[in-house]
Amino acid sequence: MLSLEEYISKRKKEDRINEFDIESKAQNMQTFMNYIFEYFNQYLDISKMDEKTVLNEERLEKYKNSLRNYESEIQEWLVGIYDDYDKQLNRSIVSYLKKDDLFYLYNTDQEFRSISYDCYAHLIKKNHFLKEQTEMLFLFIKDHHRNQSNSKMDFENIYISEEVEGWINKTWDKYQVNLLTFASNYVSRFFENEETWDAKHRIRSKDSWRKYEYDYKQKNNLFNINSLFRRISNKPFIKGKKQLLEILLMYCWLHEIDGDEDYWQEYINKALTS
Repeated sequence: MLSLEEYISKRKKEDRINEFDIESKAQNMQTFMNYIFEYFNQYLDISKMDEKTVLNEERLEKYKNSLRNYESEIQEWLVGIYDDYDKQLNRSIVSYLKKDDLFYLYNTDQEFRSISYDCYAHLIKKNHFLKEQTEMLFLFIKDHHRNQSNSKMDFENIYISEEVEGWINKTWDKYQVNLLTFASNYVSRFFENEETWDAKHRIRSKDSWRKYEYDYKQKNNLFNINSLFRRISNKPFIKGKKQLLEILLMYCWLHEIDGDEDYWQEYINKALTS
């Protein structure tokens, strides 16, 4: 934004005014007065509008950059909502999706549509602009699943056994489901919810900030796998894979939660020979 002096100098050059022309003294005085009125009545307001536009574009670009891993259609949809309603809708959607502990096992449009309808019903109360936007909501949720699963494809650098590796890779190739992402998310939730632990699996914690520690050396129903398996056993890539699922959960627990790698070797040797 120009100062008053800079603005007058700019306008003077544009109009080719010669302030040293004595014969044009009266006319020049009126012209300079007009410049001053222009500056305060027009230029300042226009400059503020331009500044707001520039700042808004920077704001939108920054938000769009945070969505760079999503499909371009999704980005444009969310940026448009942010521009019109000042809401980063993706945060509200993702917050809702986090409530679903089986989300990372979804692989069918039916599942994604079902949760998109539930999410819509939850969000529409405070986001009326979502009306008639169910298709875009569905596309975002499906793309978010892809995005999160892709971002954690570290199973390529993890080897547990040939059978487990084959199961993980085949599931990803055929169903686009990252079993490690699911297992990691599941044990993280399990760790945070002591009240769901089997009473026989609880050990009084020595730490003041936790009431219990989980006894992962128990022999049955580790990580509540019995109830979990009943909920997901209809999945074609889960059916008949209960032992492999337990191995995956134990791997994530010992490598991400507890850190007892010595027990991991003891456990995996028994699990693979059973």
